[in-house]
Amino acid sequence: MSAMSRKIEVKWNKNVYSIEFDPSAGVDALLQSVQDETGVPKARAKLMPKTKKMWKGVLKDRYDLASLPPLPLVALLMGSAELPVVPKQKTVFLEDLADSEIAEKGAALPAGLQNLGNTCYMNSTLQCIRHAEGFRDGLAASAGNPTTNSFNRELSSSFSQIRSSLEAIPPVGFVSAMRQMFPQFAEQGRQGGYAQQDADEFLNSLMMAASQVNSEDALKAAFGGKLPSKEELGGASNLVEATFGLKMEETLTCPEAGDSEPPLTKYDNATKLVCNIQGGHGSKVQISHLAAGVDLGLTGEVEKNSEVLGRNAVWTKKSRVDRLPPYLCIQMMRFFWKATPDSRDHQGVKCKIMKQINFSDSLDVYDFCSERVKAILKVPRDKKAEEEEERASKKLKGESVDDDKKEKEDVTMTDADEEMDEDMKAALAMSMGDDAATAPTGFAGPGLPKDFMGTYELFGVVCHKGRDSGSGHYVAWVRASAGSDLWYIFDDDEVSECKTEDVLKLNGGGDWHMSYLNFYKAKE
Repeated sequence: MSAMSRKIEVKWNKNVYSIEFDPSAGVDALLQSVQDETGVPKARAKLMPKTKKMWKGVLKDRYDLASLPPLPLVALLMGSAELPVVPKQKTVFLEDLADSEIAEKGAALPAGLQNLGNTCYMNSTLQCIRHAEGFRDGLAASAGNPTTNSFNRELSSSFSQIRSSLEAIPPVGFVSAMRQMFPQFAEQGRQGGYAQQDADEFLNSLMMAASQVNSEDALKAAFGGKLPSKEELGGASNLVEATFGLKMEETLTCPEAGDSEPPLTKYDNATKLVCNIQGGHGSKVQISHLAAGVDLGLTGEVEKNSEVLGRNAVWTKKSRVDRLPPYLCIQMMRFFWKATPDSRDHQGVKCKIMKQINFSDSLDVYDFCSERVKAILKVPRDKKAEEEEERASKKLKGESVDDDKKEKEDVTMTDADEEMDEDMKAALAMSMGDDAATAPTGFAGPGLPKDFMGTYELFGVVCHKGRDSGSGHYVAWVRASAGSDLWYIFDDDEVSECKTEDVLKLNGGGDWHMSYLNFYKAKE
């Protein structure tokens, strides 16, 4: 309580309120304090004195509170409080909601998928794919189209059922459509029942089927209702190419022929990058991180004819990404085919590389990109680097980091400035050190965030536990939402929670679950 303030006891109904006020602030300030304590609005509040030598009758706005006597002050308040405000939205209790509403609000664990005969490879992949919102929404927009095949209709239906259910659903319709369209997934095991399958082979089949979705409505839905321009799509003509598709630039050079043999460049489409796992006993290349494995997978050697040499020669192949997707899949090349000439059937076996390959929560793909895409990504990357360097410099000098914000505000163009001619704009940009005039044109990929710098966030992992692809068990690990530390583990119909640190331990090196398919989303 300051030296100038005083207290007054205000009696209202059966309650007594001790209110502190500053006499110099006036009657309105006192009545505001009364309103804050009692809820009686100032317009309806009437303060009557209970102490002698105070004001007479109802307190008036013009009364000088500084003239109050140096005695304990007591007043009687007359007036009714405001009625409680009725909420605009009625309070809804969890037990009053339908199961579908609870599921969609995320108030309970998401639903799993029942295993319908060694379908864990399918279940785990679907749980990851359905969290690629653009792909899921585009698929839903095409479900009612009469040209959509049963595989894609049932796939969309399964996504909808999972999203609106609290209990594990049996994806009977989708499994039937899958085995009809791709008979290899109906293969029987030696001891009867359906055989275990490779999750990557299922993903490839799913992408093949979903690539038939190419309507304008589907592409609009995939990008929030706005159809990207042809330039932004960069040749992507269907839902898969627009959401998961990569355009690869492949360059072949012949080192033996030198500059005499011009390089050969061609473009191809892909739906994933591959992490080439090497580093076994006696290997010259030791790969221990996903990024290094991807870089290795983008290079190689092929033997082909050289016109300069007049014979076959070894050419160096270098692939780079020339169109980035909103969602990126990376396959760990964990399985390889091993011949078994001494076995009875000589069929061979698909073995698993157990080597530990570390991966992080985010992935920078800048080094995997073509020069064209690098030039586009470099603009926001350089801008961010300059801003961070400037902030660090100001901190070292003891200056406020908010100064640069004021400088930007000082050069912000008004509406009138926007009417400047092109020469004036170019001059202003040059004076501000703005490289916008010389920035590369074009798009890095469809639907990518503004000022995208080439960074992706991990949102899903399909793991395999076991010694070969024909056996073992697949489980999905999916991030609850972008930037969240909460993840869900989808083990068929059983769902549980974990943290990011648990997911990063899925790097292999033993018989525990290890990542096989990693799914990333372009980071804002």
